[in-house]
Amino acid sequence: MPATEALLGRADYLSATTGTEFEQQIFSLFGLSAPEDGDLPVAAVTRALDLGVIDSGWWLRADPVHLRPERDRLVLLDSQAVPLRLEEANRLTAEVLESYAGDGWLLKSPRPGRWYLKPPRAARITTTPLPRVVGKDIHPCLPQGKDGKAWHTILNEIQILLHTAVVNTEREQRGELPINSLWFWGGGRLPRINQVEWAQVHSEEPISLALARLSEVPSGARPGNFTDWSRLAQRAGAHLVVLDQGRSAVQYGLEREWVEFVERLDRDWMVPLFRALKARELSDATICTEVGTYHVGRKQIRRWWRRRRPLAGFP
Repeated sequence: MPATEALLGRADYLSATTGTEFEQQIFSLFGLSAPEDGDLPVAAVTRALDLGVIDSGWWLRADPVHLRPERDRLVLLDSQAVPLRLEEANRLTAEVLESYAGDGWLLKSPRPGRWYLKPPRAARITTTPLPRVVGKDIHPCLPQGKDGKAWHTILNEIQILLHTAVVNTEREQRGELPINSLWFWGGGRLPRINQVEWAQVHSEEPISLALARLSEVPSGARPGNFTDWSRLAQRAGAHLVVLDQGRSAVQYGLEREWVEFVERLDRDWMVPLFRALKARELSDATICTEVGTYHVGRKQIRRWWRRRRPLAGFP
């Protein structure tokens, strides 16, 4: 990644983000953080995007997944690996609600892979974001907190319901993996968002798009490359571009897909970004990665004496 290595080599290192979840980084870019005793309210935020509804209720993501037994483990596969049709999602949520609606549950499935649960009262649990569990054993990641054991029981009950669901019988007859569990995560209420710095958000990632809508920041699809972005980015000010296409490759250990993503990232974004900074067509850029945040502007880009070094050598 020659352009990426050159950019980071000349940039100022602002802060470490090692161990910080992707979701935490996105929330922090909108000035938000998780409460001390709970989750980032991912469910309430993305629900506003998926359903176009804003309320003060406590919502929890209850995303459909497939759990695959491996010796003494249950490994989670999400809807990227086990695609689900919206019609199937609606039928599955209806079957679950037959057993729980009398307890005051609301369960919505506006997207095949993103479901939303409103229990009768807010759950006193902390959860693990679904992307962090993909391809891993679920047991260390089950809900924790005062109500943790109760939600383990609910999860087991739902797994029993899904085992006999008509939709899953039909899927298995077609040779498709069943949806045999839900994953609870991201519980909370809509946060209050103060004024943010972004002039526009360019993304395909739902949390960033939802936060843009809630903060009344214009947003749109992520362009295919830097050149297209520079042509579309007509608003003055700071633009947020979310380049998260490599996440599933990391989660599932897909080496070829990861290499292809990295090559496209360097060729389509970092090379023209480097040129735009050198030509003063762009004032500055901040690059947020899973290991650290870097800033490069007109001063930094002139540091020609700083040699490139492999990415593994950066903090």
